[in-house]
Amino acid sequence: MVKRTSTEARREEIADAVLRVIRRDGIGAASVRSIADEAGLSTGSLRHFFGTQSELLLFAMELVTKRVYERIAAIGFTGDLRADARLLAEQFVPLDDDRRGEMDVWQAFVVAARTDPALAEVRDRTDREMYEGFLRMVEPLTDAGLLVPGASAEVEAMRLHALVDGLAAHGVNHPRRMNAARIHAVLDAHFGTLFAGEGTV
Repeated sequence: MVKRTSTEARREEIADAVLRVIRRDGIGAASVRSIADEAGLSTGSLRHFFGTQSELLLFAMELVTKRVYERIAAIGFTGDLRADARLLAEQFVPLDDDRRGEMDVWQAFVVAARTDPALAEVRDRTDREMYEGFLRMVEPLTDAGLLVPGASAEVEAMRLHALVDGLAAHGVNHPRRMNAARIHAVLDAHFGTLFAGEGTV
């Protein structure tokens, strides 16, 4: 395990304050002053760690992606290709409070990325890495003959990517209608049509 320096740890604590402000009050409320107040710092102390608001938001956005990747890296994948594909998909939909919080603030960052090129670069890179991750998961399924006949690995990776993006948006914006049980039901239906034979996982 890589040990963080005290400066790195403090920067993450400040970024956590950013995420709390965004989730509670929206990204428009994530000013230097509000973040400093949330973190229990003066604005001068905060600027010791982050020179600008844009730098701080960028770091916080990167931190969200880092934590998702760390969670995925810690998963005990089973070796069953079908079950593992489902397990990977579940990491990007709001099935618990932690994932809901990640996706809530991520949506706010995506909106902000429309006018901030640095945030847009993180958004685009993360989107590309998600698709590539799904493709790496789907290709072995194709090679093993586990997908329905005629299925394209690229198309199925794109379809899965679009599905989890949609479930994440609906789960965050309409949590009562698209709750965890319904998200599971949609994933059941999707994977039930994806695999050849008895493919539901």
